Amino acid sequence: MLRQSDEKRPVLSICIPTYNRPVQLQRLLSRLLPQLTEETELIIRDDSPNQESRKIFDELISSIQPAGTWQYFQGEKIGLDAANLFLLEKAEGDYFWWFSDDDEMLPGAIGEVFSLIRRYPEIDAVWINFGFEGIDRLGVDFPDGFFKDGSEALEVLGTNIGLLSTYFLRREVALVYLPEARKHVKGFSFASTFVVISVLAGPGKFYFLRGPNFICYPTTTAEVMASQQKGAKNEGFNVYGVDFYNIIREFSGRFRRESIRKILSVNFGCLWRGMLVAWIGGWDTPKGKRWRMFKLYWSFPEFWLAICFFLMPVKINSFLYRIYKIFFSHRRFRLNWKKNFSDK
Repeated sequence: MLRQSDEKRPVLSICIPTYNRPVQLQRLLSRLLPQLTEETELIIRDDSPNQESRKIFDELISSIQPAGTWQYFQGEKIGLDAANLFLLEKAEGDYFWWFSDDDEMLPGAIGEVFSLIRRYPEIDAVWINFGFEGIDRLGVDFPDGFFKDGSEALEVLGTNIGLLSTYFLRREVALVYLPEARKHVKGFSFASTFVVISVLAGPGKFYFLRGPNFICYPTTTAEVMASQQKGAKNEGFNVYGVDFYNIIREFSGRFRRESIRKILSVNFGCLWRGMLVAWIGGWDTPKGKRWRMFKLYWSFPEFWLAICFFLMPVKINSFLYRIYKIFFSHRRFRLNWKKNFSDK
């Protein structure tokens, strides 16, 4: 562990887990470090099998000489879940912000966050909106302001609630849920999502910051296929289909029933379509998974549409998908959560 600090307690801790992505980390840090102030703390957990990320960090620190404090931890690979909880425990700020190593922080983002904290010091959680692969496509189309309650936050954010980089939380509130979150450590990022949803289920105040304040670069199909060719196992179904479902269901009774129902319905729609495209593309198979999916989601209306496709041969699905792309290949879809969920 490498540490640089002073005696002043930080207001905001920016927590970055990273694993063998030096190019992406360099892009992030080159935008992030100049924005740091005396009230910020930067914490990185690096589980890479080499020193490339560390060298980039040292070079940028030396050239930019950012304000504030920083901690840099290196260790064996423990998975994103455990790394996020590790960073939460090590953070010293009043607030902490989990940030993904492959996202890009936009200029002025930290200043925007501090402005919000000073304006509303009673805030417990803030969801920070993003641009999807650029600043022109908002991740969630919703106005600045406080959510009415945690249930509205759940409905508006939908499955985006599981994304890193999108929220900062009051640390003393989040730490209460750390022991329970550790039970959800499975390798991906829903242990941190458990912390977020736990905070939203409480009595605090929750804010939506429209932004965008960073750019999200999602993992592409080509990257997934390349990792599989290297021996990695595709865990997308278990992560998004099963783990996310189980965590949301844990909070039944703590949010409005219709809010739970809506977020799981949206999740199911994304899940079965993704499985279908992967099956048609030949880089994944729904064998065994489709029956587990049906067991969990049979009560949702889209189940009856999904089952029609998954009971058809893949050749027929492939033909239908080609027809679909002819008509829709030039059309961009953007989920408008405000429109979808404003009707109570």
